Amino acid sequence: MGRLANYVLNEFLVNALANSKTFQRFAVKTDDAMRKGNVYKTVSEGATKAKESVERYAEEAREVAEKLAKEATKKPPS
Repeated sequence: MGRLANYVLNEFLVNALANSKTFQRFAVKTDDAMRKGNVYKTVSEGATKAKESVERYAEEAREVAEKLAKEATKKPPS
């Protein structure tokens, strides 16, 4: 059953990506960067943006966790 699900998911993803204009642009830009030798720069920029996003979301998650912890320690109304 797992192999069938994997096959179906794989087919779906391949078809979805093959028909995606966004993915096609990404593939062309990546290919162009690789041919020009700019892969490191492109990957580095992407990694930097990803790191910034993760840090921002981690801070937001930390704030939410602190608020939840404060709410959890409050005494319920009598």
